[in-house]
Amino acid sequence: MRKLQSFAQAILRHLPRLPGPAARGFLADRRGGVLVELALALPVLTVIVLGCYDATRFVLINQKLDRAASTMADLVSRPASITTAEVNLLFSAADEVVFPFNLNGNGRVIVSSVSRAVGEVAKVDWQIFDDGTLSVTSSLGVPGNNATMPTGFTVREGESLIVSEVYYTFQPQFLDEFIHASTLTQRAYRRPRLGSLSALGS
Repeated sequence: MRKLQSFAQAILRHLPRLPGPAARGFLADRRGGVLVELALALPVLTVIVLGCYDATRFVLINQKLDRAASTMADLVSRPASITTAEVNLLFSAADEVVFPFNLNGNGRVIVSSVSRAVGEVAKVDWQIFDDGTLSVTSSLGVPGNNATMPTGFTVREGESLIVSEVYYTFQPQFLDEFIHASTLTQRAYRRPRLGSLSALGS
């Protein structure tokens, strides 16, 4: 503020032709200075607040997707055998976990069975998609083919796994011009508890 006063006084010294009191009163008047500072700071503060909102949504959705993937893998791996119809019924559990976000409209859930016979590589036994609208494919591959597992993840001989994958398209609500939409992915792996589940029941 002192710098502004010094600047105003310097201007006054170089403007001797202006009416003295009027010029001094105009240049020394500091009313409205706060509004100028607010006008400069408000856009920055607005971007920060809206960015925090979208960042919070991003973290919350990731947490919910992680829980949904874990819930699906856990539910499917519990029985000794399971049918396609039963897996389809369990998909509603993932919808409930992700609520209030619209998993069916913006995402997809895929449940797969992976097993490895003695002397062979891991293969995808079967795969079931929910009725979500997002067009995605499983990172494991398609049924009947070798399973593409994450780096460092090994399926042991004679072992089978239930893998749940949850995909969701995240769209920022306010900062969509700065943060582009992206597809979030969460996976969960569970060993069947009472059987191999390498084949769907009838």
